Amino acid sequence: MPTSLQIYWAAVLIIAWPCGFILNSSIVAVYLSYRKKECDRILLTMACCNVLLLSLLAFDMTFVTYGLYILFDKELFLAITIILLFSINFSFWLTACLSVYYCLRLVNFSCQILIYLQRRISFVVTLFLLVSVLISWVINLPFIWTVQITKTNATSTYQDYIFNYDQLFMFFNIVFGSALPFIVTSLCIGICLISLLRHVQRMRQHISEFWSPQLKSHVKAFRTMLLLLILNLIFFTVFGSLYLAQHYLGDALQTVLWSGTMFIPSGQALILIFGKSKLARAWSKTMSMFGSCARNV
Repeated sequence: MPTSLQIYWAAVLIIAWPCGFILNSSIVAVYLSYRKKECDRILLTMACCNVLLLSLLAFDMTFVTYGLYILFDKELFLAITIILLFSINFSFWLTACLSVYYCLRLVNFSCQILIYLQRRISFVVTLFLLVSVLISWVINLPFIWTVQITKTNATSTYQDYIFNYDQLFMFFNIVFGSALPFIVTSLCIGICLISLLRHVQRMRQHISEFWSPQLKSHVKAFRTMLLLLILNLIFFTVFGSLYLAQHYLGDALQTVLWSGTMFIPSGQALILIFGKSKLARAWSKTMSMFGSCARNV
């Protein structure tokens, strides 16, 4: 007979995983069918990362909830944890990469170095993506040597394995994997906001051109970055609480926090879809096709 907690997680997984998978897979499908520019490469990578992150979360929570990890050696648990941490850190760095791209594309800089980077934006994006992968992977490798995992016979939901990790390592991981890209994203948003306010001030004298296509794209990009920053702040808070203060959290609170993380990839996908006209048109076209099929049936 399944417990109430197992029923709860079954409902969360049934709702969160298909929704997140469909939304992010649709982004992948759209950008695989187009000639990929710099922004397209970032969004495609973000969608792929979200699919990986969501699948790992679903896999991990299924094994934890139904006590399946106890059937395997601790190496599987260690491998899943490392890849999960990598996916989380990479997700933060991808948001920073998108913010840097928008900042270079939308803001008129006077500094020669930044002007040079604007002209080489394709190279900058490629380099940033590679560095993001490298940082996200390197900062999680020490997890292999700094964690101690032991099996337990306890019946608690979250105690198939008990792992004791070095607090200094987790602090280092959160600083370089979450806090640093969060700061980069915040700086880019601040620069874009200043540029947007200056642009609005200049356009006040030309009411007929106030909502120009350039201003609309600027506002849409700023809104996308701000929403992603807020979502990452929520993710950062939940992630930090689960890994730094897990011993002070009860099973019920851990369940709520972990189930919340299941919906973050879906939220990020929705922000990207409504923030990019290409994705919004593709979804509108898909929904119209489904509507037509439903009426015909």
